[in-house]
Parts: sequence; C-alpha cells; structure tokens
Amino acid sequence: MEIIIDTSQHCIKTGSKKEYERLIRQYFKAGLCEKEKSIMEQQIEALIYFLENVDFSDLRNQYHKIGPSGKSSVLVFPQTLKEMYIRFDQRILSPIWKKR
Repeated sequence: MEIIIDTSQHCIKTGSKKEYERLIRQYFKAGLCEKEKSIMEQQIEALIYFLENVDFSDLRNQYHKIGPSGKSSVLVFPQTLKEMYIRFDQRILSPIWKKR
C-alpha cells in the first residue's frame, strides 16, 4: 500500500495529518463501495499508526539532511506497519519509532 503525502508546503507530519483528514472526509461521503471503504480504512489505520508512533524530530532531521526536491513523499507499507518507509525521488527514509 502507498499513500502520497503533499510535502510541497508542509513538513511530513503536517502533510500526513492533512491526508488523514482528507481520507476521513472522503470516507463519509455517500456512494463509496465496500472495496473503496476497505482501502480507505487501511490507509486511515496506517496514517494513525504513523502519526502516533514515528519520532518526527528524527524524521525531520533525516529529511532535511538529504534535501528532498520533490513536491510529495510516498509512505510505503510493505507487509506490516512497522516495515513502513518513506520514498521521495529515488531516496528512502526509514522512520525511527518512539519507544513506549
């Protein structure tokens, strides 16, 4: 699963929050089939996990060191949420998870 995050005018955290809010609004619009709802539910769940568990201080530091030039980043979720990574251009960032 992939989720495109607009980072042209926002940091990755704010862009993720905005995408989460957009998905929530879209989810409650009438006329979605069950398959579309299921996909959105997975995306919403992934964004919640990302927003609650990523060390954004570290992520911002990594992000600025390599200087992304794209207007969007892509959150990629291979098999499990903990294997998530962020892709932009040809670069990959692996988020550091908060310790609980």
